[in-house]
Amino acid sequence: MTAGGVPVGSYDAEFVGVEPFEEHNEQYGPAVMLKWRITAGEHEGAEASRICSKKFSPKSTLAKLAVALKGGAIAPGESFSFDAVVGTRGSLLVEQTDSGSTRVATFIRRA
Repeated sequence: MTAGGVPVGSYDAEFVGVEPFEEHNEQYGPAVMLKWRITAGEHEGAEASRICSKKFSPKSTLAKLAVALKGGAIAPGESFSFDAVVGTRGSLLVEQTDSGSTRVATFIRRA
């Protein structure tokens, strides 16, 4: 396992939630951590995560992951709750960061 997460790869996973992430707020601003649990294979039970700015704009990572979890576009003015998509299953792509740890790159909801 690499420092800070499961190895780079593709995994079957389930979204388990979002929580505040305050470790670097002074430097980067308010953030949240989205978490998934690997549901099959060698790393079954391990968690993978992505720290995102709390900014929810069409081009933000947070909004892109929300759309992926919902399985479709979020219309302007439409409310979205990460709590409503806890338990959503699909394929998770994990990438390596410049620091050598890993993070969730993208999620594809299973139909």
